[in-house]
Amino acid sequence: MRKSTRLANRLFYQSTTHLLCLLAALFGSVNALAAKSIDYTLIGSYPHQPALFTQGLELYQGRLYESSGLYGHSKIVSRAFPPKPEDSITGTVLPSNLFAEGLSLYRGKLYILTWRAGKGLVVDPHHFTLLGVFNYEGQGWGLCASIHKERGDYLVMSNGSDQLQWFDANTLTLSHTLSVSDNGAPVDQLNELECRGDYIIANQWHKQHLLIIHAFTGEVFAKVDLSVLALDAAQSTTLDPEAVLNGVAYDPDDDSWLVTGKLWPKIYRIKFDLDKLSASPRAAAR
Repeated sequence: MRKSTRLANRLFYQSTTHLLCLLAALFGSVNALAAKSIDYTLIGSYPHQPALFTQGLELYQGRLYESSGLYGHSKIVSRAFPPKPEDSITGTVLPSNLFAEGLSLYRGKLYILTWRAGKGLVVDPHHFTLLGVFNYEGQGWGLCASIHKERGDYLVMSNGSDQLQWFDANTLTLSHTLSVSDNGAPVDQLNELECRGDYIIANQWHKQHLLIIHAFTGEVFAKVDLSVLALDAAQSTTLDPEAVLNGVAYDPDDDSWLVTGKLWPKIYRIKFDLDKLSASPRAAAR
């Protein structure tokens, strides 16, 4: 082979290699799957107490439970839902040294996280009496109950990172941790959670979308853009910079979702179809 030919081949190989590296950097691994956006239908809206710094939202036996944060102002409130003007609001105030975070109901008990205290509260949802305390490492952000015949029952907790911690629902001991990613990149700032079948629906702090996460793989399968609702919530009042989208609860009566935000004047009822999400090749291989 002539020297000039060898040189040309080497230059071609080097330029091709550099191009492939550039493409990989721009577009990521071919094995990573980007989350798709799915549409939703707005069913209606309801009044929401604009003083509530919403951290958790849960429907249970015709009542909506909500945890509201901030030191010295943290509380748990409950009201009939859908609300009526004559309905009374019940609840309890937390000690001033506790910052309420996410909450979830499991087997007739309320489980409530706190931000930096490293402890959660177990509360009777009818009389709001304290039934117990459980401990965990780090911060508490969002919480949901994952109930599965094959996998077992867990309380799933977010802590502001890209990690979801799975606690045995009966012993409240840490079982395992799941990393959450979108197109191969870690997804952090995971906040309020709602478990539904094989999926975890999550708020992401200061983002105007819901993340739909596969509970087995940690992949973000889809996103639901709720920026239009955030704009609507801001029309009737001047919202605080921290009045971000946060709060998601599933309503099994009509297969809908309730969503709201911190200090928002409204709760919105929306519908989107989880069944239309296609399975990931990685999930299918498990």
